[in-house]
Amino acid sequence: MAGNQQLRVLHALDIARTQLYHFIAIVIAGMGFFTDAYDLFSISLVADLLGHVYYHGELPRNIHAAVTGIALCGTVPGQLVFGWLGDKMGRKRVYGITLLLMVVSSLASGLSFSKHEGMNIIAVLCFFRFWLGGFGNLAAGIIGMIVSAAFKHSSASKIDYAWRIILMFGAIPAALTYHWRMKMPETARYTALISKNAKKAAKDMSAVLNVNITPDDEVINELARQDEYGLFSFEFLHRHGLHLLGTTVCWFVLDVTFYSLNIFMKNIFTEVRLLPRLDSEYHHTLQRMITMTAVHTFIALCGALPGYFFTVAFVDRIGRVKIQLIGFTMMTLFMLCLAIPYDQWLRHKNKYGFAVMYGLTFFFANFGPNTTTFIIPAEIFPARLRSTCHGISGAVGKIGAIVGVFGFLYTEYHIRIFLFVLIGCNLVGFIFTLLLPELKGKSLEDLTGEIEELQEEDEGSEVALSRPIHNVPL
Repeated sequence: MAGNQQLRVLHALDIARTQLYHFIAIVIAGMGFFTDAYDLFSISLVADLLGHVYYHGELPRNIHAAVTGIALCGTVPGQLVFGWLGDKMGRKRVYGITLLLMVVSSLASGLSFSKHEGMNIIAVLCFFRFWLGGFGNLAAGIIGMIVSAAFKHSSASKIDYAWRIILMFGAIPAALTYHWRMKMPETARYTALISKNAKKAAKDMSAVLNVNITPDDEVINELARQDEYGLFSFEFLHRHGLHLLGTTVCWFVLDVTFYSLNIFMKNIFTEVRLLPRLDSEYHHTLQRMITMTAVHTFIALCGALPGYFFTVAFVDRIGRVKIQLIGFTMMTLFMLCLAIPYDQWLRHKNKYGFAVMYGLTFFFANFGPNTTTFIIPAEIFPARLRSTCHGISGAVGKIGAIVGVFGFLYTEYHIRIFLFVLIGCNLVGFIFTLLLPELKGKSLEDLTGEIEELQEEDEGSEVALSRPIHNVPL
């Protein structure tokens, strides 16, 4: 019966009613994604300002590639290192270190100064953006519009401050989140299963969930002794090898598509005349940026954001894997609608239809793999390897983003051909999603095999205690 007593610590997480602690945890976790999205996508919005201030026109292609892609390059080792540290040092401590790094790097990006203009400024900026490595995307557009409008009638020398303010704003949510996260306890699953201190886990969860959890002192380490196989063992390969292959490939192809369409939205919309060119009547750089960020914000508000809400509403009803399959399928269909009649979209009266199709692609990216590729790796791997496997999946995903960014820049902006390449990525994602197990209705420990439920218990309250019904990846 000891094993079942130990189950109560983790089971309390699965059956707990929604309360303030859950909302705080959601905000704190979401702020990390907010800051990440803001920092990665805001640079595409200020590229015109950098070109105007330091190159008296557009950024050269190699400079554009460096400024746009360097932060993505930084996320690859960051995902691997901090993912591994998350399993060794704890989620709370490593998340705090990551947030502090974001704060410092965001501020330093905006404070990139040099005695010489041009390449030196870009080099300093790229250095700090390497270390940066939902709503953040939307916020990037809104802040971009506000700052651009504020500096619209300023002198040319003052425009240099606009891009700095936009980049430095990313430090604010990270700084606030650090304070809140440090006040919360370590996740119960890390404390119980990895630190092997289920008594502390029960104490922490009793405090935040307002319930009384009192595990027996004799069985504190019962769960932590089970299935101690490592990442490079045959046991892991047998149990989770295909799962890791599925999460990495799906994240890779998703980021090829998502980052390409997002970062180069400006270039694509300029091609179909939804945005003015620099040499048109909207020649003023800040006016063009206001128009650009308005369109960017509209797509995020009407397409991307509702997709997230739909995932929240249906992820436990439909299931993670099914939502990911639906997302890849619908992204493929809408992108075919963009690519096949691409020449027709270039006509003046059809450009708004192009924007609608583009927005629907983002809707099903977020009501699909752009959400589930984050969720699934956080649930299907054992607790002691969960952060590492999530980091590996995320790092491979960011390699996909790098491939998409540099691929777009060096294909001479052949947008129709590039759309067909992205369609192929969606199909690959659909196929590899089939390797992943459905998570709906299962506890994390049941799914990963970390708990062997006792069979001799009778049906009733004792059985209910050993049968979690919700997934809470804490």
